[in-house]
Amino acid sequence: MPYNHLFRQMDPAISYIIASVQRSGTHLLCSILRSTGIAGSPEEHFLSKPGETWEKRWGSPSRAAYVQQVLRKNTTANGVFGIVVMWSYFEQMLQLLQEIPEYKNLNEAGLLAAVFHKPKYIWIRRRNHVEQAVSWAIACQTGVWTQKREEKSQPHDAPKFDFKVIDEWCNRIAAHDEGWANYFRENQIEPLVLFYEDVVASHRSAAERVLEFLGLSLPPGLEIPPPAVEKQATRISDEWAARYRQLKRARTGRLARIIRRLRV
Repeated sequence: MPYNHLFRQMDPAISYIIASVQRSGTHLLCSILRSTGIAGSPEEHFLSKPGETWEKRWGSPSRAAYVQQVLRKNTTANGVFGIVVMWSYFEQMLQLLQEIPEYKNLNEAGLLAAVFHKPKYIWIRRRNHVEQAVSWAIACQTGVWTQKREEKSQPHDAPKFDFKVIDEWCNRIAAHDEGWANYFRENQIEPLVLFYEDVVASHRSAAERVLEFLGLSLPPGLEIPPPAVEKQATRISDEWAARYRQLKRARTGRLARIIRRLRV
């Protein structure tokens, strides 16, 4: 039996969780890491809709079997495994894992340490929450969540600006970021923090930082090819962000004037 096949039957030697909020550049980061060939095959392997189980969604004989299948198929030959988890379904993911008898008495970080073999955490965020909210709003309307270089996805509908929707996404992003911050603080976890803007600026630097954090070395002479996914921001994104900020300033100023009058 080939060495690689034998190795892939073993538990990961190194594992990591990319913690994030939607529209933070996880697809880009995963594409970069997969291209190294030594950082696993990170994706949202544990995404599920409310009330849906992984075994039902993917036709696995059991939930435990699905977890083992994900570990086996997405660990590179050098024993590295990675996944992406969004705060929006993090709690549901923990609940589904706790329903596996082997893990029923474990919670949060201890549970994930047992399931994923003491993973390290990479927290990818965006500095600009307005641009992130605009990206989320447009993706929800168009149905286009990723744009691959070799194939152009066609939007379901033309996006329409809605201040209230973007404002709600801004608030949700802040709350989800705070959720991750609390999780790391409460469990005394020091994640590697990456910002989307920096990953876009230098793919190689992002790869080097992650590999160093995982205790891996970038193979000499390895070239990081252009990611399979493209940046989706367009002129419309910029216009919406500027329009939202203008309206937000106006509304905030109006509210401040009302409060001052009430205090007089």
